[in-house]
Amino acid sequence: MYERGMRVRLRDRLWEVEAVRGAGSEAFLDLRRADERPGPRHLTVLAGKEPTISLEAATELRFEPGNAVLLNELHDALALTMAHGRGDLLAVEHGRIDVEPYQLVPVLVGMRQPRVRLLVADDVGLGKTIEAGLVLMELARRGRADRVLIACPAGLQDQWVEEMRFRFNLDFAKVDSKKWLEVRRDNPTTVSPWTAIPYAVSSIDYLKNNVGAIQAAPPFDVVIIDEAHHVARAYAGEGRSSATDRSRLARALADHSRELLLLSATPHNGYQESFASLLQLLSPHLAADDGRLDPELVQPYIVRRLKGDVTRGEPPQPISRRLPPQPIEVRPTSREKEIHQRLRGHSKRMLHALRGTDSYYVQAFALEVLRKRALSSPYALLQSLRRRAENLGIPPVEHTGRQRMDVLQQYRGDTALPEADLQTAEELALEGVAAHLPEDHLREEQRLVRRLLDMVEALSPGDDSKLTRLQGWLEGFRAGRRGERVILFTEYRDTLDYLEKNLGHGPLLRIDGTIPLGKRRAVLERFAATPGAILLATDAAGEGLNLQDACHVVVHYELPWNPNRLEQRNGRVDRYGQPHVVEISYLYLAETRDEEILQRLRDKLFTITKQLGSSSDVLGVAGRSDVIDGLLEDIDAEELEQRLERAVQQVRDYLERSGALVLMQSMKNEKQIESETAAAREQAGWLLPDFDEFRQLVASMVRQCGGSVTGNGDIVTIEPGPLLKQYPLVPQEGFQATFNRSVALEPEHHGIAFLTPAHPLVRAVLQRVRTRLYDENAANRVAVRPVVDGHGGWLFTYVGRITSDDGRVLEEPLVPVFVPRSADGTPAAPSQDPSADLRRLRQRPAPSGSLDIIDKARRELAPGFDAAALLSQQEASRRIAVRAEALREHLTAQSQRLHADLDRWHTAELAEAERRFATSAGDTVQLGLFADTGHGAFHTVDEARAAVDDEFNRRRKALSRGYQVADVTDGEPVGCIVCVEVPAC
Repeated sequence: MYERGMRVRLRDRLWEVEAVRGAGSEAFLDLRRADERPGPRHLTVLAGKEPTISLEAATELRFEPGNAVLLNELHDALALTMAHGRGDLLAVEHGRIDVEPYQLVPVLVGMRQPRVRLLVADDVGLGKTIEAGLVLMELARRGRADRVLIACPAGLQDQWVEEMRFRFNLDFAKVDSKKWLEVRRDNPTTVSPWTAIPYAVSSIDYLKNNVGAIQAAPPFDVVIIDEAHHVARAYAGEGRSSATDRSRLARALADHSRELLLLSATPHNGYQESFASLLQLLSPHLAADDGRLDPELVQPYIVRRLKGDVTRGEPPQPISRRLPPQPIEVRPTSREKEIHQRLRGHSKRMLHALRGTDSYYVQAFALEVLRKRALSSPYALLQSLRRRAENLGIPPVEHTGRQRMDVLQQYRGDTALPEADLQTAEELALEGVAAHLPEDHLREEQRLVRRLLDMVEALSPGDDSKLTRLQGWLEGFRAGRRGERVILFTEYRDTLDYLEKNLGHGPLLRIDGTIPLGKRRAVLERFAATPGAILLATDAAGEGLNLQDACHVVVHYELPWNPNRLEQRNGRVDRYGQPHVVEISYLYLAETRDEEILQRLRDKLFTITKQLGSSSDVLGVAGRSDVIDGLLEDIDAEELEQRLERAVQQVRDYLERSGALVLMQSMKNEKQIESETAAAREQAGWLLPDFDEFRQLVASMVRQCGGSVTGNGDIVTIEPGPLLKQYPLVPQEGFQATFNRSVALEPEHHGIAFLTPAHPLVRAVLQRVRTRLYDENAANRVAVRPVVDGHGGWLFTYVGRITSDDGRVLEEPLVPVFVPRSADGTPAAPSQDPSADLRRLRQRPAPSGSLDIIDKARRELAPGFDAAALLSQQEASRRIAVRAEALREHLTAQSQRLHADLDRWHTAELAEAERRFATSAGDTVQLGLFADTGHGAFHTVDEARAAVDDEFNRRRKALSRGYQVADVTDGEPVGCIVCVEVPAC
């Protein structure tokens, strides 16, 4: 109910609200002294703890004609700060982006929900960050995003901070342990840092260790979880999932926020139980505990577009233009073939000997590491062999630690293991082998590793056929494509070291997981500015870095076994904004069985991709242990093909049976929603000032507040002046800025501020204008306008406020009401056409300040002013009440639907608990939804029923607030345009 620019009376003083953090009784108000009495200039209070706080009413309107421009500014400031209807798109024009219709689909879908609970699952490169920013802008525009937390992988924090600031003028702070201590030191112990930092970005792994602090803070308005597949529960067998620290964090965040956005190009990893856990974050009724779901129920909560189905521009062009991947064949030497053959034979003998023993899995992990690295480079294989040889003398131990096994399991099955975790997993795999081998196998292992080491150490870079082939390919590329840049990806830092030292083609630049994100950006800037440069990159560059402006040619030094990792790499250049056709090549070792099998695997996955959507949806296929184990055990090609086909069929059957196939393909009604976004943007055009009016408003107020705006072109220099500098985050020095989005988008202007209603200077300007509502001198809230259409009268404007039962503002309509002047000079019945009144307000014919017009207004319209004001007030209040009733009906229908969904979930979950206890062979039964809250296993059916009932009651109680209209204010007077009829010229 509180907004910036309002006046409140507290402790016998008058204050101006500078900022609001939170909502209702839990809102922290940053106040600025608004009277001249001595005392503190600033104060921060918790609204619910201040019983004497009250809103100050606007001053009464009197017939005292003033400056029409100032009244227009007040109307514009209110239109730019108030919470309009849910179907309008008010803020999408305020980002430093060329908005495409497809990017607005998640925004409109979210705005139509009672609370945004949405999984945005667009393909890699379609701009999920931008879409999330647009949703956030619309929520902020409606007062629904005062406290926001973005949880993301550690390497993406800086990118989120910079993107939100650069694109949307939203000032996020990165919260880590250092920032947490700093905020703790600077605030009272009773204030949670999550309240003191209204807009925060933090890493998933930092947050998972601080769940208690999150739960102790007031609920967030909005939580965004990026790369949300990282927080899904882990697959634990058919129909089962197990909690992880990340999934427990996700459950805490989902339960502790009103609005929730999950972002992931890879929401489905092939395991229905993990996918179900993501849907249950949005609402528990969306998926059964064993992963079953109803597509019609889930579809309103998912926005999913595939790259091949998205177009942009006029005429429409595909957003993704990618040539089929081109193989670069490498013919290995006889010595290299022998190394690969020995590795194959070694894997086969060891795994056959250990099949059925506890040692099998540890050995399988280690052999997988060696086989993958052998396909990368001799140097990568050499480093792993050396580590393996060093650890073959470790004395046996009885058990493998749980943590080690968890990491090793992730190595095989995780969707995109971070580079540091990848290296840790490989080292653990190699270290753990000797501790699990019987004495005779250990001696054989030592002999084989020693022999392999001798063979690999004997290879020089000149003997490396893969390196030689790449060098030749680059020479040919440069001869025909002079100055074009190339990105060369590899999975391993060891291979990156090797290429950096031996490739011999410059200029070379490098990015890997050891380089901080800020320095990576500096490397990319050099790369983009250096003709003919080659960027050597590990997968650290495959998550979070956008390279579409720098390059369109990608070469994979080796293809990862995980297809999602490959798509993440390609998605760095094959993404929104790429002006060129993307070219992808990869090197492969011919005449080696590993590469032959992997080629067949890739072909199979390509076919599935075409059938099911994108490769991310079949990720689990390539990672199934029986497929990988078959490759390591060197089973014949026909049997391996059968295993792969079985895995594929399992995924296909599940996707079709469960309905997930429908969800993982592109939206069927996207074009319809795109057309509806156009209508919503057009409606906003009537509500908001146009470009010139907005520019004039800001420039005028800067000058009125003692500052200056110099320059007449698209780029101006602004000196804020002493008054505006007192407001939060307003620059303290002069700066260059533009109001023009196309100018702001030009690369050479990235350092210039883009002035939108979200920019701190503009926020301060709008706040200053709104204070005119409380000015004792009401003259500038009444203006005279000549009209020649025979419609003389009074156009009054009012602000209404509709709040929910949890204290949140639902809507704040700006209501113009025209009262025509009758023939005898008295006010006639008010207009019954709100659209016509809005057009009359927005038309703004040139106001006249001539004394003749003002004198005529005094003679003809001043006598009926008070009577017209009373009539218009009644009509404005009636319109607000009608709008409130429509909103009440809408909220009631949504609440009833959500309650019905919750009842259905309650019944289904009780039945599932009964079924599991009836069919369980063990002492306990798991219900996955409760795994993240510490109740993963139940000993009796009564215990499970009680947990389900408690969860149902908790969620029903949460649904009982926020879906009712609690208060509707009468129209509060803003101003009046006195329309004086004059003869046509």
